[in-house]
Amino acid sequence: MVKLSRRQLLKTSAISTALVAFPPSLFAAGREKLFIPPLMEARRGRPLILTMGEVTYPLDGEHYVDVWGFNGRYLGPTIKIRKGDFAKLNYSNNLPQPAAISIQGLQASGEFFGNAGRVLKTGETWAPIISINQSASTCWYRASTPTNSAYQTYRGLAGLWIIEDEETSRLTLPHKYGIDDIPLILQDMTFNNAGIQLFKPDQPHFMGTHLLINGQVAPYLEVSRGWVRVRLLNGSLSRSYELRFDDERDLYIIAQDLGFLSQPIVTKAFSLSPGERIEFLVDLSEGETISLIAGHKQGVWDKIQKVFGLNEALADNRVLEFRLQGDLSVFTQQPSLQFNTDAADIIHREIVAERVFNLDTENGLINGKRFNPQQIDITAKLGAVERWRISANAPVGFFIQGAKFVIESLDDEPVPEARYVWRDTFRINRAGQILVKFDQPSSNQYPFIFGSSHLILADMGCIGTIVVQ
Repeated sequence: MVKLSRRQLLKTSAISTALVAFPPSLFAAGREKLFIPPLMEARRGRPLILTMGEVTYPLDGEHYVDVWGFNGRYLGPTIKIRKGDFAKLNYSNNLPQPAAISIQGLQASGEFFGNAGRVLKTGETWAPIISINQSASTCWYRASTPTNSAYQTYRGLAGLWIIEDEETSRLTLPHKYGIDDIPLILQDMTFNNAGIQLFKPDQPHFMGTHLLINGQVAPYLEVSRGWVRVRLLNGSLSRSYELRFDDERDLYIIAQDLGFLSQPIVTKAFSLSPGERIEFLVDLSEGETISLIAGHKQGVWDKIQKVFGLNEALADNRVLEFRLQGDLSVFTQQPSLQFNTDAADIIHREIVAERVFNLDTENGLINGKRFNPQQIDITAKLGAVERWRISANAPVGFFIQGAKFVIESLDDEPVPEARYVWRDTFRINRAGQILVKFDQPSSNQYPFIFGSSHLILADMGCIGTIVVQ
């Protein structure tokens, strides 16, 4: 328990009285309306231009500072494309240092992933044409520059990819981008008094003091009453989140990473590790104002502790405030809650190899070794299924490029088949067992990467390479 001096007690008493006296609406008065990243759709061969560069932006809501992003904005636009189409990408690097971009979740050959094989020097461009042959999913693109991915992603080199297909387009789901289909990129950051981002690359873990959603601190969004679909990416470097609404209303998780569940997981809270994406539905028919929060609802004593710096919690654990507008329409439809997925079919496939990996989260090692870009760590067979058992000495996120997997067990507890869903990233508490399917080829020149989704650890060397042939 925190011990306070007599002076602190008197001061906290005065502050607590004032906090209680102020209505909650006053605390929210200074919030900004949520910024929705611009939508860039791949239609009729339209090129998708993504220019990396510096931009001036008030990350802390007050001071305009130099950050990074795409096309003159902090972060990047949301890319939307349909299964069966081609993505004609055009990357340009106008930054003062080399940079590479990869699309996490993309099911394509290794030559279309950034990483060490596609590092663009200042002034360079790269224009791949990628065939999209995967089912509906929410992916994301980010900096993947060797040894520098954490810093560059933190500065703003990140954005969402949305893939649609004919089947999910026929479903009754909220689909109006930014209206009832809401894209959210969650980050944690630390600022100095001038609003400049602070970053400590010499530490294996980074925990910021402020939560940002789409580049804003605790914004609000006005929504019409009814069902809303939220696509949420944890774009933080190290921090995992437990997310819920402050009134503990039900959430319907319908998709994770690369695909839909067969039926929703109904819950009041869920966890999200770095690099994970989740889609959920929420019924916003009732109430006036509700907030998506990280952790538990905070009271007066939590506010007092933050004033005095008596705990290490986030300055504000509110992610996004929803302000419900108007009356519920009589035409509001119940959303689809049954989905087709072939994820469970993997259990009937032959397991051609079994592998064991241990992640050292303090030293940035896998199986006691540090990443060597001149070495191929795994050679897998195209079309094969492997069983991987992954453990760690502390909770950490884990990802694979170019492949997809289902989680068989977590901490030796089997995952029910009803919860099988195609993933590319997941959180390991102590250990996890996954079935990995390799449907895309890669080469020695353009290998896939696997390892820690905590990007500082990845830059330290907690990653490896995969060649699929």
